[in-house]
Amino acid sequence: MFGDEVEFGASTFGMDYGDPKAVVPAALRFARRGKGFVGGAVAMARALGKLPGMPAVMRAHCEVADLLAARLGFDAAFRAALVQNNERWNGGGGPNKLKGEAIALPMRITQLAFDVVIGFKLGGVDGARARAKQLAKKSLDPALVEKFCERADEVIAAIDVPSVWTAFLAAEQTPHKEVSGDAVNEALATMGTFSDLKSKFTRGHSGAVAELAASAAKSAGLDETMQQTLRRAGLLHDIGRVAVTAGIWDKAAPLTDLEREKIRLHTYVGERVLARAPALASIADVACLAHERLDGAGYHRRLSAASCPPAARILAAADVYTALGEDRPHRKAWTRDEAAAEMTKMVDAGALCPDATKAVLSAAGHVVKKVDRAHGLTDREIEVLRLIAKGFTNKEIASSLDISTKTAGHHVQHIFEKLGVTTRAAAAICAMSKGLTSV
Repeated sequence: MFGDEVEFGASTFGMDYGDPKAVVPAALRFARRGKGFVGGAVAMARALGKLPGMPAVMRAHCEVADLLAARLGFDAAFRAALVQNNERWNGGGGPNKLKGEAIALPMRITQLAFDVVIGFKLGGVDGARARAKQLAKKSLDPALVEKFCERADEVIAAIDVPSVWTAFLAAEQTPHKEVSGDAVNEALATMGTFSDLKSKFTRGHSGAVAELAASAAKSAGLDETMQQTLRRAGLLHDIGRVAVTAGIWDKAAPLTDLEREKIRLHTYVGERVLARAPALASIADVACLAHERLDGAGYHRRLSAASCPPAARILAAADVYTALGEDRPHRKAWTRDEAAAEMTKMVDAGALCPDATKAVLSAAGHVVKKVDRAHGLTDREIEVLRLIAKGFTNKEIASSLDISTKTAGHHVQHIFEKLGVTTRAAAAICAMSKGLTSV
């Protein structure tokens, strides 16, 4: 709808997204920017046509948040409050039109905090008070707004600090919850799943890279510790993807220089994200080098061959092989033989490591993926679910599988029922968590 959802969010910062009178004109103005009279009119018409789909987006946000929270081990009470994020005190939100105290108290407090932070950024303590009062009885609980306004200076002091991140961690109650072993793997897999959801062309990419890299490490004779490091690095290697607009990731036309630079920066963003967790340092050291090349043409550091350790070389080769076998906006997926031939060319050109490439190709040739029959899905439903995860519409699914659009729709509904979801984004999460996004 917006082309660049990141820029749209920045340009409408401080707007009450629950107020159609404010949001719709802003969306139309954004849609027509820089397109001239005719192009702008067409863009606005397209945006208007997509606006009725926003409730579905809202529901998808809630369902995906719930599924991710479940994978991270959060309890039912927390998850029940989490999915109420877009509800409003006056009942005008969604997806369930909850009203007043039917919205869980923790979420009502969180909603207040969200708008207080915006108000503070725009106008200090007075701005925070003004925004809270403006939204009282609309999106915010008026009783909580009144309590906040009485103690605004004290509350705002918690975030008026040099590092909110440090203050937040210092405020965490003890004993701190810690995870280890399989729980770490599941948490990192959840992060990878979230980053893969950014584009319809990358659903399941991180998990596939992780498994291939770990198998290649074993094939190359690396120890179990390094195999685990590579698996975890594969899960996190594209976590910075979320900072780049989906409009760039899904763009079929040639990218501009600026767009390419934004893509190159996603590894830097990922590096900064992972730097927040010292326990992940050894994984981050590998994950952030996934797009480096031995000839110095990679990104974001443009390292030389001497600066790329063996683990990073394997991860880079695993990422290239996996990506070549996936659809992209500008091309269809390559066959296994085509991908192997392309990697051989990259080795000859000095971009990829010969030993790492050999290990990856060896691992890829011997890995037999087992189809997960979770939730009682049929073979056909698994085929449809894979296409849902790739962002296909019912019409596109029908064309791909040579069935009618109506039949495709029936399959989609049956899949939703079996998975216990109602949106395609949530179904994609389920597909990725079960490893069903690739054959």
